[in-house]
Amino acid sequence: MNRPRAARTGAAVALVLAAVCYASWLLGPVLNPGLDPVGSYLSELAARDQPYHRLFQLGDVATGLCAAVAGLLLGRVARDVPRPAWWGLLLFGVATAVDGGWTTMDCAPSVDARCARLEELGELSWRHQAHTVTSSVAVAGALLSVVAILAVLRGPARRRAGLVVAVVLLVGTVGTLIAAVRPEWGLGLWQRTQLTGLSGWLLLAAAVARLGPRPEEPR
Repeated sequence: MNRPRAARTGAAVALVLAAVCYASWLLGPVLNPGLDPVGSYLSELAARDQPYHRLFQLGDVATGLCAAVAGLLLGRVARDVPRPAWWGLLLFGVATAVDGGWTTMDCAPSVDARCARLEELGELSWRHQAHTVTSSVAVAGALLSVVAILAVLRGPARRRAGLVVAVVLLVGTVGTLIAAVRPEWGLGLWQRTQLTGLSGWLLLAAAVARLGPRPEEPR
């Protein structure tokens, strides 16, 4: 196996691992049933006052590291895909690792009135307040990557998969932004839709890394 092909295969494996780790939120109803899946942020699972928060933090850090490594590798060898696809992947990876390792929330405002009040007053730690920034940067990187990958996907199956991922991610992101202003509109459900789209994008990127964007050009 030549080096570029080995690098692409390694990146694909890293992206599959990232997608699996990023789905750690599926354990939330079992490990922390106190958080309402309809009205809570998924980030609250990793809040430092919540049970099993280290597990969810570790999931984000592992996701970020795997995605960042894949982005670096693919930026060097995957020339059949526009570089912004891999820049976005790298940006997502770094921001997600920082999100899980340093800028986790102090507490869970959806179930803690005192936490919600302190958050509203801006009196929580800088890490809690920076969490919104790192999360937003991660999503922006993912959106950049999705657009760049969609631009070069060829073949009915690849294009259908790419469009499904893009639609789920876009709907989840728009819904989350709206529900951030009106949490009673199912904030938790919209964000869970968004993260489903993000895991789907990581799997799509893994397939493109390994097989290429065109059916006639396997890797």
